[in-house]
Amino acid sequence: MRRRFLSLLATACLCLMTYGSAWAAGAVSVWVALSDAGGAHAETAEALRAEVEQAQPGRIVWHVAHWSHFTSAKPEPQFVVAVGHAAQRGMQDLFAGDSTPPPLLAILVPRLAFERIADPARVQSGTVSAVYLDQPRGRQLDLIRLALPAVRSVGILVSGESRGHAAGLEKAAKERDMQLVTSLVGPSGLFVALQAVLADAEVLLALPDPAVFNSQTAANILMAAYRRQVPLIGFSPAYVKAGALLALYSTPTQVGVRGGEILRQALAGKSLPPPQWPREFVVGVNQDVARSLGLVLNEPRLGEQLRQRERP
Repeated sequence: MRRRFLSLLATACLCLMTYGSAWAAGAVSVWVALSDAGGAHAETAEALRAEVEQAQPGRIVWHVAHWSHFTSAKPEPQFVVAVGHAAQRGMQDLFAGDSTPPPLLAILVPRLAFERIADPARVQSGTVSAVYLDQPRGRQLDLIRLALPAVRSVGILVSGESRGHAAGLEKAAKERDMQLVTSLVGPSGLFVALQAVLADAEVLLALPDPAVFNSQTAANILMAAYRRQVPLIGFSPAYVKAGALLALYSTPTQVGVRGGEILRQALAGKSLPPPQWPREFVVGVNQDVARSLGLVLNEPRLGEQLRQRERP
């Protein structure tokens, strides 16, 4: 009896060892580098991890930390996710000397910031990609058309770095029978550019260009637009709270889930897709501002109308 028990125990141990070895052989090391250890960046990372674990539980060995905690490129992970622009830069610098760096997916990054430092050759080869923080041009203009159907001129403020993106927005505006009014924030300063665009535009669309819209300038831009009765369309819920009529944005969870979907595909052997806008989004409305402009706007309805426009 004792001999049989020992035999069964040995067999069980062998099975466990084999299972453990197989798991270890199939495990994938993924680094998730955060620009900020908490807040939106941590929420994005958790959504990404949950999305992957739902489909492939236990397969990933996760290393989640502030980007500065990754001080050595060895042992090299199979995949790197950078949450935010600072993490993207940190991970690119860390693997700069590697002839074959691991694939890098940057999420919750402004398009302008991503393109500024991403290696075009790696983007082209499918080893670097992104899920942007900002929204596609057509979606932004479609929201304006739905909420303010009489508007025909849309104003934007750009810096020397972001002015190149105005061409794509202008093309999208023409396709919707709208005129784009572009004002460059140059040596004369923000005030001159702001007054120029408010004189000709019926609505002001804020773009995530930190050289133009930042914590020092946002309040002044909002106040000037409000005084001229020019509604402002923001790119975060903070703008709605501060006095923008509307905001179109994707939540950290929505961006993280999309990042998780891309990561699952990459772990299945596919190349990274081209950098892309987030698929899911939220529409925010400042009802006090809407009432002051004589408007009745419904957040869920606007969101659903936008989704219907994007469905095949």
